[in-house]
Amino acid sequence: MNQKSKFHYAWWILIALSIIVGVGKGAINNTAGLFLTSVTEDLGIGMGSLSLYFSVSAVVTLFFLPIGGKLMAKYDTRLILSMGIVLQAGAFALFGFMSSVWGWYLLAIPLAVGGVFITVIAGPVIINQWFKKSNGLALGVLSAVGGGIGAISQIIAAALIGDFGWRYAYMMVGGVAILIVVPIVILLIKRSPQAHGVLPYGAEDVNVGQENVQGVSAAEAGIDMATAK
Repeated sequence: MNQKSKFHYAWWILIALSIIVGVGKGAINNTAGLFLTSVTEDLGIGMGSLSLYFSVSAVVTLFFLPIGGKLMAKYDTRLILSMGIVLQAGAFALFGFMSSVWGWYLLAIPLAVGGVFITVIAGPVIINQWFKKSNGLALGVLSAVGGGIGAISQIIAAALIGDFGWRYAYMMVGGVAILIVVPIVILLIKRSPQAHGVLPYGAEDVNVGQENVQGVSAAEAGIDMATAK
């Protein structure tokens, strides 16, 4: 009874994961379009030419996704997520130093590689590790928090671009994303429930349910055998 009344660590994982994924999607991916007009006007780059880096990022994501899944399963989750946000947000921050459209094309590669871990794989993989029930609720919370962070981030990014310019805004958004995510990963994320010394949330209920089903099946089998005799 006491174990069931405790706040299961899976919920701390969900809180941390919601912030991590929310920052990757909301602060990085969702604000990227806000910079296009300022960059093209300042550097004299065509909007179509600059926007092409989104396509580069999409292609890299497509090819790296299977590799990312294998790496996520093989290595410590904290290492993968820390590297992921450094690649994604670090590339975003470095956009602020670029003066040629080729800079966006090249940086789209680490941006996409890091984004695979943070925005694509992390959510479903870690939730499936930690939740054997309430998976839908956990994914809903993850999505809602991401949307909230995205809305707030767009307001902040737009203000930074307007007040300080696109270069400073790129560096601030990317740098702050790293400063937020890395400590959360180190302090709260665990490799697995077993490594933390607990069962996934709802695992006991699932096991009890399976035992009950097996017990009923065995009883029915006994009745059938008796009837046959």
